[in-house]
Amino acid sequence: MPLPKPKDPLEAALTGARIVEEVGDLLTLGDNPEALVQRAFQRLGQLVPFDLATVLLREKDHLEVRYALGPLVTPNLVGSRIAIHGNSRLVAALKSRHAKSFEEEDAGEDTFHGILEFPDSHSCLVAPLRASGEVFGLMTLDALVCHQYPESVERHVSTFASLLALALKQAEHLKLLAEREQRLAEEVTFFRAEALREVMTEPLRADSPAMRIVVEQLRQVAPTHTTVLLSGETGTGKEKVAQTLHHLSPRRDRPFIKVNCGALPGGLIESELFGHVRGAFTGANTSRKGRFELADGGTLFLDEIGELPLELQPRLLRVLQEKEIDPVGSEKPRKVDVRLIAASNRDLVEMVGRGAFREDLFYRLNVFPIHLPPLRKRLQDIRALAEGFLDRFGKENRRPAPRLTKEALKLLERYAWPGNVRELFNVLERSAILTAGRDLKLEAALPDARPAKAPQSWEEQERRYFENLLRGTNGKITGDGGAATLAGLAPSTLISRLEKLGMSPVEFRR
Repeated sequence: MPLPKPKDPLEAALTGARIVEEVGDLLTLGDNPEALVQRAFQRLGQLVPFDLATVLLREKDHLEVRYALGPLVTPNLVGSRIAIHGNSRLVAALKSRHAKSFEEEDAGEDTFHGILEFPDSHSCLVAPLRASGEVFGLMTLDALVCHQYPESVERHVSTFASLLALALKQAEHLKLLAEREQRLAEEVTFFRAEALREVMTEPLRADSPAMRIVVEQLRQVAPTHTTVLLSGETGTGKEKVAQTLHHLSPRRDRPFIKVNCGALPGGLIESELFGHVRGAFTGANTSRKGRFELADGGTLFLDEIGELPLELQPRLLRVLQEKEIDPVGSEKPRKVDVRLIAASNRDLVEMVGRGAFREDLFYRLNVFPIHLPPLRKRLQDIRALAEGFLDRFGKENRRPAPRLTKEALKLLERYAWPGNVRELFNVLERSAILTAGRDLKLEAALPDARPAKAPQSWEEQERRYFENLLRGTNGKITGDGGAATLAGLAPSTLISRLEKLGMSPVEFRR
């Protein structure tokens, strides 16, 4: 077979330039590697003739035919596995940095031996696909004529293979990023739906007049962009109120970001709130968005705002005034659209008076104040709070919800609740775990129930005394160890008093 005439240097150089230009366009094809390879081989075929072009990707000790193009492609070619061991041509190609052409008479086994039938005379070119210093596969070209791939073509195809390897890896990474973004988007949608479900299924309990006022204030301010300041003792449910406010607002489909100002280390709170750029300080190896930027378009809840260091308060004030942040180390401010809800269990007015909190910042935060009453001043809400929690406890643990008895409710309503709603839920959870039957038992979780701070009537104190007395004697009235003997009363007198209080010893017998 006659050899083709060698190309002159100028034509060879132009061919190489066209290959680089053509394949360079492949880097813009996105995350579809199959379309990328097909288009790449179609363009290459216009410059370097072939009857079969393939991409083989390495799988441990085998190469798998992942993509193929040309008239010699058979239905079973893609997916075929070729053993590397024993094939000197493949071993050499995987170690090489450049393309290498082979003829039928050259030593070594043909790449597709046993898979495709080639004529006695044909040409083969194999080029490594290399990324990050490692060969992850091979590109092959086969032609049904001899000496199809001279040295000049080898150089050009080496360049083509290098760019194709880069394009394949880019497509792979883009695909992984797209899948990751999809998963993250699905997770965000799921958690937002869960948060909304929790707010809707467990709304704020407002049976008491004090909480009805809070709910009405939330309805009034929710549709606006106004800054809200929540005050109240620890455990009164400020975060729950903030979440409800967010889900009632037009920003419900945007992020709700919470920051506990008292839990952030002093040296990191500025970066946590406003973000930083790479190299802003030791250890800042990458840029990072702050909580304000993460909450852009949504709501930022700054809990325990009274713990914010005094030196950072002017920066927060600037964000509220200018609607922009300055990441640590950056010279360019960034605009943010954030609805701010702040909360504190401390007396900010008192802090302003002694210079521990900026007065101008306080007035910026205190645009729409909402005070959450302590649980001892909203005892009418305890039943709904307790029943809602017990129902959720049963569902989460796949067991019947403990039943809130009248006796348990009375005990809950007589306790002072210094830890407010948070303490109530903790007591209920411990009690639910320790309860053997269906009726909730509070004794083990709340053994020393203290009376509410509000003074009790004589009848209430007497009722509580007799309840404890009958509980300790299992409802026994007379005889040794009976309630009458322990109280120093005649049995008839004790029974008469119990009847006036609407109590029966039978209720306390086990």
